[in-house]
Amino acid sequence: MKKFKNLLVFVMILFALSCQKKDNMPVDTTAVSVLFTDLTYGQVFHKGETIPVNALVSYPGEIVGVYADISDSASGTLFYEDNADTHTNNFDFKRSWVDTLSDATTLQVKITVFLANNTSKPAERVIYVKSEL
Repeated sequence: MKKFKNLLVFVMILFALSCQKKDNMPVDTTAVSVLFTDLTYGQVFHKGETIPVNALVSYPGEIVGVYADISDSASGTLFYEDNADTHTNNFDFKRSWVDTLSDATTLQVKITVFLANNTSKPAERVIYVKSEL
């Protein structure tokens, strides 16, 4: 019975260690790839149209989260924000926002990528689009 208990403890420890994903890769925010799949720089949207916030995000190490926001590029006023908890190295971020603005403005669409073991600034990628009446 003692051998069974020792074996059981050993198996439980082995199982616990195998489930812990450790990413010891040095953080390199320049290696983050963000490909906006449905937006082009300067693209024009009108009130009532849907702005797609879709991006393919990848990194050689672990991405722990992706955050997106849409804001006024001049004033910084935030119109939309969303995030996803990922824990992977490739993520297809798919969101959208309906343009409800009543004034023409240049919008900043920003994707922020949070990496495992990164205690400094996360990686950010930006594209600018226009909202017109």
